[in-house]
Amino acid sequence: MFAVQLVDDEPIVKRGLNKLIKWEELGFKIVCEAENGEEALEQLTNQHIDLIITDIGMPIMNGIEFMAQARKQEYTGEIVVLTAYGEFEYAKSAIKYGVTDYILKPIEEEQIIVILKDIKKKLQEKLDNENRYKLYKANMGKERTFSRENDKLLIKYAMTTNPKALEVLEEIIKEEKGFGEGDVASMCVRFSYILEELVTKVKEKFAYLGKLKNIDEYLHYGEQEENTKDDLMNQFSKNVGEIIGIFEESRVIYKDNVVMQACQYVIEHIDEEISLVTISETLSISKNYFCSLFKKETGENFLSFVTRMKMRRAQFLLREENLRVYEVCDLLGYTDTTYFTRLFKKYTNMTPNEYKKVVNEQYE
Repeated sequence: MFAVQLVDDEPIVKRGLNKLIKWEELGFKIVCEAENGEEALEQLTNQHIDLIITDIGMPIMNGIEFMAQARKQEYTGEIVVLTAYGEFEYAKSAIKYGVTDYILKPIEEEQIIVILKDIKKKLQEKLDNENRYKLYKANMGKERTFSRENDKLLIKYAMTTNPKALEVLEEIIKEEKGFGEGDVASMCVRFSYILEELVTKVKEKFAYLGKLKNIDEYLHYGEQEENTKDDLMNQFSKNVGEIIGIFEESRVIYKDNVVMQACQYVIEHIDEEISLVTISETLSISKNYFCSLFKKETGENFLSFVTRMKMRRAQFLLREENLRVYEVCDLLGYTDTTYFTRLFKKYTNMTPNEYKKVVNEQYE
């Protein structure tokens, strides 16, 4: 059974959820309930919880602050937000904390069941991966003894774009080379575990990066057949490098807090019109100061950054969503397809249609 925490200041809502859903039949058990974020945080430190279902508007500590604090304390489980229709736009700001889904009030049984089934699948996959890693550690034998510390350091450094990440990555590859050509399966389990940890953390802290890149593709590491050990090590290094590259390109992790907040805002609202007025009002700073700061820190004009990110989003939509060019153009707020095509080619050296053709050939 996966453990569930209910957080809501309305007793009628908690009673309703308890009675409405046959939790155990779906593989869940409600292990604790709280009336506000402060009480919920205390419960979170005292017991294991796989799924939090929380309201937004609560006294003492609201749902947004609770989620922020939970993630700060390295809660890695799933979060579902309860929200009334009128506060849904505000509730969407919680996406930065890796919210899995939203349940609109009044609560409907069918809606919750669909959400719970999806969450159970995700939790089970995560549990299976952890169990494989534990089994691998228990059976690997003395010939594969290594420090798990390097694996943890790689994850930590990658998630903060610390240059030491590449040094630790080299150490891990060196360790695996030292084990010779045998036992490739154990190496794959080790690398798969690291990649899953990275993907989980990216989705928790920077869920909006999923608008630019299909992060889940890294969960399929090692599934291709006929790979040599060198091929698999190279693939692992490439995958870790690409994850770090996403952070560096999008600047959602950055030394200057103003620049970082601006870049995070851009990715979160990439499908909307973003102007200097919008961003300066959002950050409560003058337009001229912001322009000067962004250019000084990054060497790039802010609006050029916005366009570059929109073109990355366009590539994602053409590749992953298989949208037509005019649909992508419309979604990103461009009224002129010819202008959009010209921009796309400037940033990718291909027209949108040429890009789609190349992508389709790769999948054939």
